[in-house]
Amino acid sequence: MKNKIYFAIPIIALSLIIAISFYRSRDKYIRTTIIISDTILNITAQTSDKVMSKLTQDITNEINRIDNILNPYNENSEIAKINKESLSGKTNIAVSDELAHIFETGLRYSKLSPSFDISIRPLIELWGFGVKENQTVPLKEDIDNALSYIDYSALSIITNDDGKKILKLSKPLTFDFGSYGKGYIIEKLKEVFAKNNIKNYLIDYGGDTYANGVNSKGSPWVIAIRNPRNDADGYLGLLEATNCTIVTSGDYERYFTQDGTNYHHIIDAEIGYPTYNSISATIVHTNAEEADALSTTAFLMGTNFFTNEAFKYKEAYIVTPEGELYIVTNESF
Repeated sequence: MKNKIYFAIPIIALSLIIAISFYRSRDKYIRTTIIISDTILNITAQTSDKVMSKLTQDITNEINRIDNILNPYNENSEIAKINKESLSGKTNIAVSDELAHIFETGLRYSKLSPSFDISIRPLIELWGFGVKENQTVPLKEDIDNALSYIDYSALSIITNDDGKKILKLSKPLTFDFGSYGKGYIIEKLKEVFAKNNIKNYLIDYGGDTYANGVNSKGSPWVIAIRNPRNDADGYLGLLEATNCTIVTSGDYERYFTQDGTNYHHIIDAEIGYPTYNSISATIVHTNAEEADALSTTAFLMGTNFFTNEAFKYKEAYIVTPEGELYIVTNESF
């Protein structure tokens, strides 16, 4: 794998695309917004009004379906029931094939970085970044106690004689997929677009984007990478995207300030506190679930992310706390 690495580029000097083209949407490129599960989903697609209406309903149905699998705050969801069974002491828990896949993704990244752990839910709740946010810096003894319930190695997934997937737990754990759940949803939405025979479209789901085909001028879609510190400029740069996803993790979306310090929602599972190795990390990939997990991992690890060749991606952009941008492009991806 050949990498081109560019280090220590000041943000103010960055221009990823020199010429920026703006275009007027044609009638058959339709844009719509769906607000669902407290997240804004913006869609632009080349289609008819009739198909867009059906597409919107299909998307809503699919997101609601996945919510009933992945949302730990939905007491009727599959993961909420698994968390409850785990806390009750159950050590063998049946799981659907779909959720088993999502667990397997989390386990794979947990093994690649000690800061990433699929069983991080106790820390998310302790810091107040749950659905009912009550954010405050926890006592150290409470953090230490929460850390004792975070251990992905206590989980394994087996297939029994009937072909059913089983979670095997050697200690009570609870799980949260916030670090890559939106990416998984985008992957399922791609299937919805395909079923509706839509080839040219753009998805922006709470900042996670996927671009398929071309825009109304027949050109690649143009995606902005947000500048994490300079709202006046608005973005670090613009990327042309066709059939790929661009996902960013940053410290600026969800945070609170206490005693003059900002505490953001991306918690390091090894130490129990927010990480300050970077201020944003962006991944370009073909798979949104992988990109979402990778952007979280890159944010947690900072520039050390680039030293691990197990991470596969097209491009990665990490902004350090000192305001320098590091870029790696994998030409063989």
